[in-house]
Amino acid sequence: MLRKQILLREARSEIVGNTTRLTKVVHVKEGDYVCYQGAIESPLIFLVEGQLRVSTYSEDGVELPLYVVNPDECTGEISILNCAPTVGNVIATKGSIVGLLDRAHARRLLSDPDVARALNNLIASRAKTLLVARSSRSQPRADARVTAVIEAAINQSASFDSSLVELPNQVTIAAMAGVSRETVSRVITSLEKRGIVERESKAIRIRDRVALHHLATGRTPS
Repeated sequence: MLRKQILLREARSEIVGNTTRLTKVVHVKEGDYVCYQGAIESPLIFLVEGQLRVSTYSEDGVELPLYVVNPDECTGEISILNCAPTVGNVIATKGSIVGLLDRAHARRLLSDPDVARALNNLIASRAKTLLVARSSRSQPRADARVTAVIEAAINQSASFDSSLVELPNQVTIAAMAGVSRETVSRVITSLEKRGIVERESKAIRIRDRVALHHLATGRTPS
């Protein structure tokens, strides 16, 4: 299962084998915490199946989602590299399968040249996602903020068919956009009616990326 992980796709067979042997596989339910913010010995978390949300909380207790972790991605690497407590809570947004690699072995893994190159790409992608998320929250219109979160999910997707994307659940999108869950549902329905997206089971297919981008940046598509 770990061979598909972004960090391990270019790694040597012995690296993948050792990591697999040392990784503990855990099934978690929707809403379960995989890791709590501030944990000193938080592990490197590989997501095999499902979806995770990494969040922190404001001083008044409002959840502030940082990013979503999709299958074959990982989280916890920054805290491990910095030898610091984890920066956010890691919560399962649906039933998930995760692999947990303790910090000592994770540090050795992340220092491998092949893994380090993949890690650099992952961190760059995540930084872009965080910037887009921050920018989206500054949009005055709720529909623009929701659409910006959807666009960020597309950009983050590791799928080869990036036109078909499994979005975060509506609770997560709502928290990321700073709107109600009802607003998220209304915006997605509006995007469907306008032919910009099309629902396919639990995913959506992007039919008009230009129009989606215009909406995400607060412009009206022509």
